[in-house]
Amino acid sequence: MTQVRVVIFLLVAITILTPTIAVVSAENAERNQMQLTQLGQAPRQGQVPESSQIVRPSLRERDAVIQLLAIKPRPRTLKDADMKYLKDLRDKPAWFGFERHIVREMWTEVSGKEWHDTEVSQPHRKEGGEASEK
Repeated sequence: MTQVRVVIFLLVAITILTPTIAVVSAENAERNQMQLTQLGQAPRQGQVPESSQIVRPSLRERDAVIQLLAIKPRPRTLKDADMKYLKDLRDKPAWFGFERHIVREMWTEVSGKEWHDTEVSQPHRKEGGEASEK
């Protein structure tokens, strides 16, 4: 009778612990995959990621911010937080690259036209989607 109880106890313990171990293993695998992805996308030594570079906004980009702030009635896609963000950008002398990207995306979404700025050089894209190096 004691052997049966031991076997039942072991089966219950295995049943309870197996999903927990699987969840922990899945979390570790996901965390490891994210770290590998980040390492694979790390910039080369001496290079700063484009999104974190400080850039001087072009006159067209500043004009786009002013136009977005002046639109009446405001499109539903531009929330109060977006308007505050644009007001803050309007007065900044320099932006991060990701802020430039956000402004261009907002302008494209609201205007329905693709962003073209002759004052700022755009990175050329290869077929694989990688920016070409100069």
